[in-house]
Amino acid sequence: MCIAAPAKIVEIDTESNICAADFGGVKQNARLDLLPDAKIGDYVLIHAGYAIEKLSEQAAKESLEAWDDLLEVLDEEDRKWAEERNQL
Repeated sequence: MCIAAPAKIVEIDTESNICAADFGGVKQNARLDLLPDAKIGDYVLIHAGYAIEKLSEQAAKESLEAWDDLLEVLDEEDRKWAEERNQL
């Protein structure tokens, strides 16, 4: 399964057509070939190193909240698994 993650464009290198995108404090580079009108401050979905879709700020906020909820559940599952493993 492949997942596209939401991020905010914080820098653009126009020569290479690559942006730096912020994923909640973590920056990653992505190509802008599919979104030639993207600009700093835009929220985009990034998949496999490419910005593939622009998001409204509201849609990005909702998506980021869903990611936070998912990560919280996964962290809890990891804690439970570690506790069970330590009891063996």
